[in-house]
Amino acid sequence: MDNLCTIISKNYIAMARTLAQSFLEHHPTGKVYVLLADEDEGQIQASEPSFEWVRLPEIGLPSSPDMRFQYDITEFNTAVKPFFLEYLLVRRGLESIVYLDPDTLVTQRMDDLYRRLPRYSIVLTPHILTPLPPDLQKPGEAELLQAGVYNLGFIALSRKDEALRMLDWWKARLTRECVMDPARGYHVDQKWIDFVPALFEGVRIWKDPAYNAAYWNLHERPIVHRNGMYEIGGKPVVFYHFSGLSADLVRISKHQTRHQWTDFPDLYGLFQGYVSRLIANGYAASAGWRYAYNYFDNGVVVPPVVRKLYRKLGAPAHFGNPFQTLTPNGFYRWLFTAATSSAPLPNLLREIYETRVDLQRLFPEPQGASRHSLMAWARQFVPIEYGVDPVVWHPVIDSMIYA
Repeated sequence: MDNLCTIISKNYIAMARTLAQSFLEHHPTGKVYVLLADEDEGQIQASEPSFEWVRLPEIGLPSSPDMRFQYDITEFNTAVKPFFLEYLLVRRGLESIVYLDPDTLVTQRMDDLYRRLPRYSIVLTPHILTPLPPDLQKPGEAELLQAGVYNLGFIALSRKDEALRMLDWWKARLTRECVMDPARGYHVDQKWIDFVPALFEGVRIWKDPAYNAAYWNLHERPIVHRNGMYEIGGKPVVFYHFSGLSADLVRISKHQTRHQWTDFPDLYGLFQGYVSRLIANGYAASAGWRYAYNYFDNGVVVPPVVRKLYRKLGAPAHFGNPFQTLTPNGFYRWLFTAATSSAPLPNLLREIYETRVDLQRLFPEPQGASRHSLMAWARQFVPIEYGVDPVVWHPVIDSMIYA
């Protein structure tokens, strides 16, 4: 059987439905599995006609909530990928599996891939097959170097020892180091895969331009509409990855500046058709659904700086569940309490201060002569610059500023 999987938070349900439907149109005997990397919060149907749900407790994630807390929505959705793939291959017993990002449309059968997949352990697709022009447009080759050679909107695996060994290696890295931080060499799950052809055997680099067409390779893959189908170089497009989609179609992708609609007149029709399918699958209602792991249990948003700090501290076990706000010695309370009673500073502010050379120059004595000025700055600018809820932050500062 031809098997396909994807991972979503619930705001991507319309994309998952569209992907699954498009796959089954071309692989009517196939099976689609969708992992919900979120809580359903009463908004998700128990079953879907075009795919089977898989829930987080099924896939063998570490039992603590650390991964859900320390990662944002993109980081978490990518961090769970090797756990999900291993679950499908080992616990569900699939002989092979193809993963596609949910913002993908299958437009042709993938017979070449599925027929040849049993020969390989791992199949990857490069972002590009020919050099990009050396101009100032984005993405350039420098951006692709930061993102990784291979696009992880696609990966295919066979149930072979080498693939399972790779998944074990990948899981170990993504448990703590699936972050979006290109300056430090991280691009969530994707950059890690640059190692795979060197570290593992049975890796196939799939260079068919009909697979994984997207904004980053349009320079080499002009898409035309002919004889009722979309083609690249006279061959039908197998799947298009709508990364960075703007549903209003004001641009090809929010991640690029290189191409305009006028460069590829037929491409607009492909996008129009895709957006129409999203709308029919409930996009307007579901795109705004909240991501459950973006909030503490009292409804306060978890700011990015707090996730980063939690990772820096090593997700200490003594804090307990970091989402819980009433735990006496929990992480939430630690953020907003002071390390010392004399000249107190909230722990969150102290951590911010230690990362900011500009603040250290402006306020050289944070627990001395500069403390009141630093606290006044923090009251105004921490909510603006770091997304900390002022309803929570202002009383914290007010209670300490003259202590």
